[in-house]
Amino acid sequence: MAPTAYMVPSEYSEEPISRTYQYRKVMKPMLERKRRARINRCLDELKELMVTALQSEGENVSKLEKADILELTVRHLHTLKRQHQLVVPQEQSYADRFRAGFTQCAQEVSQFITTPSEVIEPTAGKRLLQHLGACVQQLDTVSTQMQQYPQQSYTPPTSPNANAINTPTNQPMWRPW
Repeated sequence: MAPTAYMVPSEYSEEPISRTYQYRKVMKPMLERKRRARINRCLDELKELMVTALQSEGENVSKLEKADILELTVRHLHTLKRQHQLVVPQEQSYADRFRAGFTQCAQEVSQFITTPSEVIEPTAGKRLLQHLGACVQQLDTVSTQMQQYPQQSYTPPTSPNANAINTPTNQPMWRPW
């Protein structure tokens, strides 16, 4: 898209203005004002919340600068986290989402392979379905282990071929290409 030239009246002549010049002189300052107004509005709301929370804890809060508001908020959130009042999503939910996504993909592959087609060799399709089933079972096992030991840190499930890499077999690796 070619830039449109606008004429600006001046004392000597009318000069064309590019869109870039117009953006820099008009739009950018206006957008920056809106961004600063949004930040200030959020800081004011955060200040109200923090003043209420800190006064309920018995602290005396006088005039607060923006940096003070942010520091008090961070300190308050750390206190809530130490007291286990701050709800942080558990890492197990990430594993559950991964397992659900993998299971859904495995089901779609299964549906694709089981539809009559001349493209897919039946023995390869059968082996792939067995492999996907084993992977889903492995994910379920990891999920139950995580439920038994929730304090352990989360490590994502390993690749289904991780065991095959450590123990070489005589079967050729299946590749989609």
